[in-house]
Amino acid sequence: MHVSKKFLVVPALLVAVAGGAALPVLRRAQADSPTLDIVGAWEVTAQAPYAPHLFTFNADGTMLSANPTDVQVNPSAPHGGTNDSLGMGTWQAVNDQGTRYVEGTFEELNATADTHQPTDTLSVSFKVKLSADNSTFDGPAVANIGGQSIGSHLTGTRRISIDQAAVDSLQF
Repeated sequence: MHVSKKFLVVPALLVAVAGGAALPVLRRAQADSPTLDIVGAWEVTAQAPYAPHLFTFNADGTMLSANPTDVQVNPSAPHGGTNDSLGMGTWQAVNDQGTRYVEGTFEELNATADTHQPTDTLSVSFKVKLSADNSTFDGPAVANIGGQSIGSHLTGTRRISIDQAAVDSLQF
C-alpha cells in the first residue's frame, strides 16, 4: 500500500502543535523547582469524611485525585447525598526564598444521588512539602463547596511503585 507523504506530514504537524501547548505548564513547573520529585502516584490521607485518596502528579503540571466510589452516597437517606467524579487539576513547584513546596488545586464534579442532577463543584487547594528523602509529603488544604470553605490536611503516605517481585514472577 502506498501512502502519500503529505498525509504523514499533517498528523506530525498536529502532534507537534498540540504537544507544544503543554510546554508552558511543564516549563513553569521546572522553572520553580530543581526537580519534579512529587511526580508519580501516591496514596494520600486527607482530613475528610472519605479517605484515603489516590493522587497522580504528572510532569506537565496536571494532576488527578480519586477516592472510593460513592463514598458520599447514602441510599437509605431521603436525599442520598452526592456522587463525585474523578478530581482533575493543576500543580506547580514553588521556591519561595528557599522554602520549597508544591501548591495546586483540583476539582470534582458532583451530582445528587437521587436525581443525578449536577450540584456544587468541589474545589480543593493545597500546599504540601516533600520530606527530605522525597518519600512522603504533608501540608494544609482547603475544600470549597457550596459557598463553604473547610480546612483540611493532606499527607502523602506512600508513593506507589512497581512491585518488582510480582512482576518478576510473571511470564509471557
